[in-house]
Amino acid sequence: MHNSSKTFSPGKSELFWCEKCSIPLLAERCSVCHSFGRKIELAPPGDIRFCSRAAKELLSSLFTQNYSCADFLEGRIILLNKIAGLDRRDQVILEGQHIATLWFDVASGCHKLDLETAGAVLICSRAKSGLVVCDDSILKGHIKGKWLAEEKIISGPSVRKEGQNVALKIGKFSGVGIVRRKADGALSIRIKDVTKSDFAFSENRPSLEDIVSANEQALKGMEKAAINEIKKYLSKNRLPVNISFSGGKDSLACLCLAQKVLSRPEVLFINTGLEFPETVEYVHELCAAQKLRLQEIKGKSDFFEQVKSFGPPAKDFRWCCKTNKLGPMTAFLKEHYPRGCVTIEGRRIYESFNRSTIKAVERNPYVPSQTTLAPIRNWRAIDVMLYIRWNKMLPNPLYEEDFERIGCWLCPAALQSEFAGLRVTHPLLYDRWTASLREWADENDLDNRYIDWGFWRWKRHPPKMLEMAKEHNIVLLAGISEKKEIAMQAVRGRSPCGLQYSIEANLCAPQNHPFSSVASALNILGEVKYAEDLGAAVIKTEKGRVTVFANGQILIIAGKEQAEELLQDVCETVLRTQLCTRCRICEKNCSRGAITVAETMKIDANLCSHCKKCARGCIAADQAAKIYARLVNTFG
Repeated sequence: MHNSSKTFSPGKSELFWCEKCSIPLLAERCSVCHSFGRKIELAPPGDIRFCSRAAKELLSSLFTQNYSCADFLEGRIILLNKIAGLDRRDQVILEGQHIATLWFDVASGCHKLDLETAGAVLICSRAKSGLVVCDDSILKGHIKGKWLAEEKIISGPSVRKEGQNVALKIGKFSGVGIVRRKADGALSIRIKDVTKSDFAFSENRPSLEDIVSANEQALKGMEKAAINEIKKYLSKNRLPVNISFSGGKDSLACLCLAQKVLSRPEVLFINTGLEFPETVEYVHELCAAQKLRLQEIKGKSDFFEQVKSFGPPAKDFRWCCKTNKLGPMTAFLKEHYPRGCVTIEGRRIYESFNRSTIKAVERNPYVPSQTTLAPIRNWRAIDVMLYIRWNKMLPNPLYEEDFERIGCWLCPAALQSEFAGLRVTHPLLYDRWTASLREWADENDLDNRYIDWGFWRWKRHPPKMLEMAKEHNIVLLAGISEKKEIAMQAVRGRSPCGLQYSIEANLCAPQNHPFSSVASALNILGEVKYAEDLGAAVIKTEKGRVTVFANGQILIIAGKEQAEELLQDVCETVLRTQLCTRCRICEKNCSRGAITVAETMKIDANLCSHCKKCARGCIAADQAAKIYARLVNTFG
């Protein structure tokens, strides 16, 4: 599993700034004044986007709160560039310069602002608070990273808080300082950086239409390449073509492209039942206005009932994609496109690690006879938005509410900052999901912070979340409720979020022995890594990868046939461990001495060859096989 805070660079991401027009450029040359732009340094992955109305209001409030000024933001183009972090973390770019970093503090549930040197230049001449004026004698020698001596402070805030960013005015220099606690426990200011550069504002206040005009040549080139790619494939194809339309900006850009190649293309909209009301309304209104053939595919699964069985979906346990997306889509395609189809999709390489290797044409191995085209896979968010506007289309209004991506309103792939925003924009939806999460947390003896801080969004937590849990003494191991009746539920197929086949299952089994015994027994199947604090065991086999959780949840990623075989192997091994009669037949069957029995069987991973001969004649193994066969017949 990839760490969500890792930085990845899926492709070359360049952006320029036209000093004359005061406009961001997709290509080096401006289409209006024909001058060459200054290159903007972007941290990877470089999926830069326009700042929304709500985000501008947020920035204005934070600058006002910290420095009592925000006038320099009014009427200006602000860009946000997502960078690595525990949760939301955006470079704030004004006039083509990185002035601050906007980030979300998960523990406090608030957005915060880290000032950069370009921002300090702005602040120093405007701030009414948060400004520290220093004696310029400190400029002698190297001062970056050093503590600011109290006797060198001429004026500044009387009260300081740890982590607070302050602007430094040092003679003709401007800089940024951060309040930190020294070894002796005292709060002091550490100098982050200083600069002598000026910050010159342009007199121009360009509109969005001006930005589109300045990038017209670049947009024409992007469109031509994408359309040629679509036409090239379709010229060799006789299957019907449709557009996957989610109501988001990326699928809208693909719709614009498709309309220039196809006559009234059929639009497929999967209404999972978890879409924002605004999105459903937007899709219907847009398709009606464009006179498009809309096919609304509705999921039949009761998501909140499924949560009671599977627990909440997670980034690494997205059973919801099977029940609410893949299942309905597969059924629809089978009925309406029995001979197959070609679907144009708006997936992009900048969105995630999983999508960073998207190809122009891919066969969907888990939806029969579907081929997918990804004509905008190399486009960035800013490219997409400008292309939409160039085509006189309006994107989903939710983007102006500071939603970076539009999808299911409770998706675990969303940031915790977006859930905090949901509480403001859609309080009824927020309350419904929070109530469901709290009910699940109570049943599993979990701290309220497990829900409030977003730990529920993972089964296997990334390092930074583990660090935060340790720092705040939050137990991440879900409690195990009493399970009397043996039962199993499972969902299968390729997740729309990835390309691999997977099975998400929930096995209710007797709890006669601790999960550590189950983790040990799973060594029979392959190489096991057991995380006791998480109650999770990961098994690496030749057939595929399996994650088993103490609460009965199972995630399998493998080929279709191999996944089914692994599900059987895992379920039978779990049941065999819990139903062990201590007959010790398994000990006699193992010539390598890899298995011993006390309360239940225990496997020596260094000796086990995964031959499974230990199961021969085992009463518990025979019983487990019969139970699994019954379970399969029950859930199909």
